[in-house]
Amino acid sequence: MPREKKTRNADGRSSIYYSEKEDCWHGYVTVGVKDNGRSDRRHVRGKTQTEVTGKVQKLERERGEGRVRKAGHVWTVETWLKHWLENIVAPPVVTENAYSAYDVAVRIHLVPGIGAHRLDKLEPEHLEKLYRRIMKQKTHLGPTTSAATAHQVHRTIRAALNVAVRRKHLVVNPALEAKAPKVEEKEVEPYTVDQVKTLLETAQQRRNSVR
Repeated sequence: MPREKKTRNADGRSSIYYSEKEDCWHGYVTVGVKDNGRSDRRHVRGKTQTEVTGKVQKLERERGEGRVRKAGHVWTVETWLKHWLENIVAPPVVTENAYSAYDVAVRIHLVPGIGAHRLDKLEPEHLEKLYRRIMKQKTHLGPTTSAATAHQVHRTIRAALNVAVRRKHLVVNPALEAKAPKVEEKEVEPYTVDQVKTLLETAQQRRNSVR
C-alpha cells in the first residue's frame, strides 16, 4: 500500500494524494473564487488513483467550460423554487396571472412531488415520473386538463432551473432533457354556410341584433 503522499500546489493547480490513514485517494481542484475572496477549492475522493484522477479531470473540464456549480448554500428543489417565486419572479417581474400559474405548479405539484431532491442531484427521469403521475390524475374536466397541468408544471420547473443555471447554482438544466408532456388540441369544426345563415337570421329577430 502506498504511503501517505501529499502534493499541494501553492499556485492553485490541481493536486492528488493518497492517505494511508484513510486508505483512499484525495484530489483538490481550484475552480474559482468564493464570495469572501478566498479560493474555491473543491475536494474529491475515491478508492483508486484512477478514480480520483477522473473526478479531478471532470472538475477541470467544467471549470474550463464555466459550468462549475457555485459554492455555498446547498439548495433543495423546494428551497430553490420558493426562493425563485418569492424573490425572482414575483410581480411586477411577471404578470399576476403568470405568477399565479407558477405558484400553483410549485405548491400543488413540484414541491410535494420532487421538492426533497437536492437541486444538483435532480435528474430528467425524476421530472418525467412526476409528469406521468400528473397525467394519470383524474379531474372532473377530463384527461386533457391533466395533460395541460403536466405541461404547465414542466414549463414552470424549466423556467426556474434556467435561472439556477445562469446563477451557477446548477450546472445543467435537467428539464431541458426531460420529455415534456404534450397537450393535444381538439380540432374545432367550422360552421357550415347554412348554420351561419341560421345564426344571422336568429340574431335579426332580437334586440341589438347588430351586437
